[in-house]
Amino acid sequence: MGAPMKNSRQRNAILECVMRHHDHPTADIIYQELRESFPNISLGTVYRNLSLLTSLGKIMKITCENHADRFDGQTKPHAHFECKSCGCLQDIPFKPSIHPQEEIGAGFDGIISDYTITFRGYCAKCAKNSD
Repeated sequence: MGAPMKNSRQRNAILECVMRHHDHPTADIIYQELRESFPNISLGTVYRNLSLLTSLGKIMKITCENHADRFDGQTKPHAHFECKSCGCLQDIPFKPSIHPQEEIGAGFDGIISDYTITFRGYCAKCAKNSD
């Protein structure tokens, strides 16, 4: 078993930044915000800490189709909506009538530990502008 993770001011600031955003920031957005408090922080430091926080289950990484990866402080299962036009990413209410892990897992030779659901389409603003 490895040594306990050392706490750092930069890592804590990165986690706090992700947690206070509800718009699922990119690593670049987090980097730009943190430069005000940590002028010497590097983008590599932000990426390494986002990766570590994701692997520890403190945040969630959301891979977007045709847009930069986003980060979410809400780690409980929920669904997202990604706009194909502007790339906005929103939490949306989703209460499945079945438990996908159990239903799909019944016919799968393995263990499903988690899942993500992302709906794609056009947000209200982009849908309105296309009329």
